[in-house]
Amino acid sequence: MARVRQKWRKWFRAIHRDLGYIAVALTLAYAISGFAVNHLDDWNPNYRFENRVVDVGPLPVAVDGQPDALQAMQNHVVAALGINPRSVKGHFQESPIEFRVFLVEAQEVRVDIRTGHGVFKALSRRRGLFELNTLHLNALKGAWTYIADGFAIALMVLAITGMTMMKGDRGLGGRGKWFVLAGLAIPVSAIIYMYS
Repeated sequence: MARVRQKWRKWFRAIHRDLGYIAVALTLAYAISGFAVNHLDDWNPNYRFENRVVDVGPLPVAVDGQPDALQAMQNHVVAALGINPRSVKGHFQESPIEFRVFLVEAQEVRVDIRTGHGVFKALSRRRGLFELNTLHLNALKGAWTYIADGFAIALMVLAITGMTMMKGDRGLGGRGKWFVLAGLAIPVSAIIYMYS
């Protein structure tokens, strides 16, 4: 019996080691992305605002704020910057010399009517983080769903093999059980706190 136990522990160590190597990259990817998306209230983990200097040329002159003239100014800015017209939320003539075009996601273009010089406050992807978050949140769907499921199973196997491969005082029957209980207490306490 002791021989059989020693044999499965040996297999568990081998599985844990090799599966751990395979899972390293995805574990780091999910951990980094987890930090990023845990703080959605503090920042946007996928995009950041970037102020780009633009020059769209002089805008068509609006006479006494006529709606058609303002629309022509908006059309001029949108066409000059290659903006998708469907992303435009509206426009506003801030002053006799300043014109603003409002876009989705709080983006906007602010230009000098006379010169066309201005600033495009645009969203740009956070390189690296955007891709990691796409994987973590399974935005890709399709085949990636099965890869993510495989990774979840790998994590369960790593947890079980890691918890049971040691014997004696250092194993699950010794001090290991207290560490497992301490780890279990964290989510249990959070659930009790949320629903009490």
